[in-house]
Amino acid sequence: MNIETFFNLLLAGVTLGAVYVLMAMGLTIVYGVAKVFNYAQGSFFCWGGYFAWYLIERFQWNYLISILVTIVISFFFGILFENIIILPLRRFPNWEFTVIIVTLGCALLLDNLILVLFGPLSKTLPFLMEGVITFGNFTISIHNMLMILIAMAILVTLDLFLKKTRTGMAMRAVSQDITGAKIVGLPVNRLYSYSFGIATMLSAMSAILLIPRTLLYPLVGWTTLLKAFVVIVLGGLGNIKGTIIAAIILSIVEIFTSYLIGGIWAMPIFIIIMIVILIFKPKGLFGTW
Repeated sequence: MNIETFFNLLLAGVTLGAVYVLMAMGLTIVYGVAKVFNYAQGSFFCWGGYFAWYLIERFQWNYLISILVTIVISFFFGILFENIIILPLRRFPNWEFTVIIVTLGCALLLDNLILVLFGPLSKTLPFLMEGVITFGNFTISIHNMLMILIAMAILVTLDLFLKKTRTGMAMRAVSQDITGAKIVGLPVNRLYSYSFGIATMLSAMSAILLIPRTLLYPLVGWTTLLKAFVVIVLGGLGNIKGTIIAAIILSIVEIFTSYLIGGIWAMPIFIIIMIVILIFKPKGLFGTW
C-alpha cells in the first residue's frame, strides 16, 4: 500500500465516520437523557431515507426542499413516537427494560411496513452534488466533502444547542440528575420527547448523507444500528466526546478492513474490537456512568 492509497483510505474513513457520528449521536442523546436504548433508531434511519426518496423521485421535489421537509417531519415523528409509545410505559416499574422490548417490536413493524409500501427492491438517492475535488494525487468526491462539512455543522449546532439554550441545558441537567431536575420543576417528559425528536432527525440526516454511497432497502437500518451501537458502547454510553472519537476510529477500521481483506469482515472485526476494549475498559473508552 503506497502513501497515496493510505491517505485516500484514511479520508474515506473520516467521511464514513462523519455519518456514523450522527447516527450514534442520536442513540447517545436518547440514552443520556432518558437512560433507555431505542432499537427503533435503525428504522428511523430507514424511514428517513425512504421519505426523502419518495419526495425526490415520485413527487419530483427540489432536493434541498425534500431534505428540509424530511428533517422537520422526522423531528416531529420522533416526538410523536415518544409520546404514543414510550410515555405510557414510564408509568410502570422497570419501564427501561420494557422500552427495549417495545422498541424492538416497533422496529420490526416499521421495517415490514416499508416492505409492504415500497417493496423489496433497493433504491438510492442522488448525490448532494456531482463531481470530484483533487488535491495533488488525492481525490475526494464533492458529495463526500459535503458529508464531512454537513456533519461538522450539525455537531457544532448540536453542541451550541446543548450548552447555550435553556432547553439544551435542561436536557443536560436531566441526564446528570433526574431527581434534581424534577425537584426544580424541569419539564422532564417534554425533554424526553425532545431527545427522541432530535435522535430521529439525526437518523434521517445520516440516511440522506449515506444512502447515495450505498443502497436503500427495508432492512438497511439494522446494519447501521448495530454499527452505531458499537460506537456508543466503545465511546461510553451517553458520552458525546467518546461517541465522536469511537465513530471515527471504527469507520477508519472498516475502510481499511474492506480494502485489505474484504468488506464482509468489517462487522466481525467491529465486534472483536468492542469485546477486547470492554474486557479492559468495561465503561468504554470514555465511559462516565
